[in-house]
Amino acid sequence: WLRELRLIFGASTAASAAVLAIFVGGLGVGAWLLGPLADRHPRPLRLYAQLEAIVAVSAAATPWLIDIVRFLYLASGGSARLGGPLATVARVVLSAVVLAVPTIAMGGTLPAAARAATRDTDAQRQDVAALYALNTLGAFVGCMVATFWLLELVGTRATLWLAAGVNLTVAILAWGADGAGV
Repeated sequence: WLRELRLIFGASTAASAAVLAIFVGGLGVGAWLLGPLADRHPRPLRLYAQLEAIVAVSAAATPWLIDIVRFLYLASGGSARLGGPLATVARVVLSAVVLAVPTIAMGGTLPAAARAATRDTDAQRQDVAALYALNTLGAFVGCMVATFWLLELVGTRATLWLAAGVNLTVAILAWGADGAGV
């Protein structure tokens, strides 16, 4: 998303910071809003599967949202007409249009998965620690593969859609692992 939005907003520190702030902020808001839901949910793995599906579908839609954001930002005249402070506000708001839904849903996935992995017999929470390690390793591998291989091989949009496909596959697997039917 940063690469796509940099093509609209530019590669300035302020533009990159706006996109990164919305991304990380969305993760935090998602954990804050959805973490308590995961704690109360009778089937947290089902909730995890639903959140992964939301991430997949909303992320797959972001190329079209980016096209809309590009049109709106260019129609506004960008930083040349808006000036620095107003252009920064525009970047933050327009980045939120693209990133809010997938990042908020992403922020809820780890609490839901952690709740699903929590067992009363695991007093030291080794299962949650293993889950957290696996999640971090997955993020690392995904970033490395995307940055150093997929982006160069297939481009930004195909990489995004491939990642959305992986999220959807994970959602389907988690839904199946939940054990109960529809």
